[in-house]
Amino acid sequence: MAYAMTFKPDFLERCKRMSGLKSNAAFAGAIGVSESVLSKAMHTNIVSPTMIVGFNRAFGFTPGEIAEAVSYTHLTLPTI
Repeated sequence: MAYAMTFKPDFLERCKRMSGLKSNAAFAGAIGVSESVLSKAMHTNIVSPTMIVGFNRAFGFTPGEIAEAVSYTHLTLPTI
């Protein structure tokens, strides 16, 4: 069985609101990724190890606060 790390429900929206950063470009920069990487994560809900490290460095979140492992059989990805 394969697994993916997905954001916990509403994590991205809550974190962006809490950060006070208005634009996705500023939010992406704060966590150390490009705006396109952030946009893809917002659409797929898949979190990369780089983003987990970025959220930890920028805001102090632990991996367990950010993401959870989900089996591919329970994962429904939106079409882009």
